[in-house]
Amino acid sequence: MAQYDADKVRAQLERRIEEIESTRSRMHAEGDGTQANELADYDQHPGDAGSDTHDQEIEATTDVFLDEERRRIGEALTALDDGTYGTCVVCGKEIPAGRLEAKPDAVRCVDDQRYFEGEHRVANQPPTER
Repeated sequence: MAQYDADKVRAQLERRIEEIESTRSRMHAEGDGTQANELADYDQHPGDAGSDTHDQEIEATTDVFLDEERRRIGEALTALDDGTYGTCVVCGKEIPAGRLEAKPDAVRCVDDQRYFEGEHRVANQPPTER
């Protein structure tokens, strides 16, 4: 069984959740200031509208990544609670301590994570690229 300090891991994961929520709050607070009201749009340079759209797309994409990281952290916290932390959810093998140290939210061994990411990439490609 991989050696780890459950309290230390839990603290790391919970600290990262706080960072995610802080980032999200800051990002949305800053985003509210960039939303020009519709009446003021008529005198904006067309490039400004493109910049606003770009900023909104970055914010939406960042939200997706933060949601995914938050979900992974939740899985790791559940594994800590269940006593299965450090065990791959796919093959049941021990996740190396170095991987857990580098990525405390890991719930898969490296091989199964590579496979998962490869399958996920293929599933999300447009049909013409498969």
